[in-house]
Amino acid sequence: MSTLAADETGIARSIGSLPGPRGLPFIGSMLQFDANHAPTILENWARRYGQIYKVRLGRKTLVIMADHVAAMKAMRERPDHYTRARVVRPIFEELGFIGVFAAEGDEWRRQRPLVVKALDPAHLKRFFPVMVTATERLYRRWQRAASGAPIEVRNDLTRYTVDVICSLAFGTDVATLEKEDVDPLQRHLDRIFKGINDRIFAIFPTWRYIKRRADRELEHSVKVSVDAVRGYVAQARAVMESRPELRQAPENLLQALIAATEDERLSENELISNVLTMLLAGEDTTAGTLAWSLYMLAKHPEAQAEMRLETDAALAGGIAVRDFDVARQLPYTEAVIMESLRLKPVAPLLSVSPTHDTVLAGVSLPAKSRVVILNRAPGMDAQRFPNPEQFLPVRWLDRGDGTGAETGARRVVTPFGAGARFCPGRYLAMLEAKMALAMTVSAFELSHSGEPVEEEHNLTMRPKNLRLSLTPRQH
Repeated sequence: MSTLAADETGIARSIGSLPGPRGLPFIGSMLQFDANHAPTILENWARRYGQIYKVRLGRKTLVIMADHVAAMKAMRERPDHYTRARVVRPIFEELGFIGVFAAEGDEWRRQRPLVVKALDPAHLKRFFPVMVTATERLYRRWQRAASGAPIEVRNDLTRYTVDVICSLAFGTDVATLEKEDVDPLQRHLDRIFKGINDRIFAIFPTWRYIKRRADRELEHSVKVSVDAVRGYVAQARAVMESRPELRQAPENLLQALIAATEDERLSENELISNVLTMLLAGEDTTAGTLAWSLYMLAKHPEAQAEMRLETDAALAGGIAVRDFDVARQLPYTEAVIMESLRLKPVAPLLSVSPTHDTVLAGVSLPAKSRVVILNRAPGMDAQRFPNPEQFLPVRWLDRGDGTGAETGARRVVTPFGAGARFCPGRYLAMLEAKMALAMTVSAFELSHSGEPVEEEHNLTMRPKNLRLSLTPRQH
């Protein structure tokens, strides 16, 4: 899958010359498009119109790129030459929070190092016992439910990630895994995710003129979530008042960000925004990664058996991996995660806009034009990944016998992005996923209910109607 170049004359093509669905006058392809299934629709069109094409949705024209080289160039040239799609920042501004996800330029450069430092491996090692506790709680919850009847695993996985991220970010044990009812904050975070996705893909910004019920509910959920974060901030400030040494050696992300506001590196709104961004990203993306990985394992008993050889040894008869360095390894478990992300990326789309007129993959792009990168396409290239539809974790392993380790796999499949704006939570996400998967495969036999599982896109791609049977293993 090579980058498309300029035409034979060496002149870059215009957006108007690109192929794509014809659409109708005024509305374009609006009737064929659904934001909740955007990745599937855009990928199907890529198979029909090629790696680079255009699609018109109302007055908007999108350039769609399924080409790996072009995608990597755009990602690596952020933030100077490409920003997030220009629709993103206004949406977050209207909702009242601009964290590191939506920030650009100097604003992003100021916020980014603080968030990255809070999520680096050295910091995570100190909080590793929190993950052990959350993993043991997930085990007990599933042990109570493991009657052989299918259960909706994603809801429990979301509780698991919420417990971890709240402890890491706030030093607060919310213990949602030990409660029967879903935490109210979790419902609000889900609504915010869906609302942002709907607005990013909206043909026309109706909410700026008429507030529908969904708009009022979204704004209410943002207010409730911000108020909850303000409460955590107030508690953390009280603790820091009684323990001044925490300004120099903070014990969680919130304390680090509060110290930054006192040094005037962050404003109060940036503090609130980054904590809320952490909650949103940490809850949904990792839960989705875990859900898709368990789905793949349930459908492939041979992969379960292979992974169990590794995880049984790592657990050493316990429920959770208790050694941080061991948990960071687990090569086959990591291969399962990466292969799941190749087939079911939780971030299947990346929307960017050039900061100035430029040429990408032989296409002339005016400043602020909207480019949508299809992140799944490179991983489905049969030239790089033979039998790309098959789930084969061995692709990610180098066993020294000529099998596995597909050429350049990790340079082609980049679920956490690339360049300066790679996901700062990638170490946390991988560690959470390894801990939960190791426990589950060692403690239970997984099987799929056989019910159809759909891809649902709410800013991230999550499984819909995923029900798995967990049967306790007989050791």
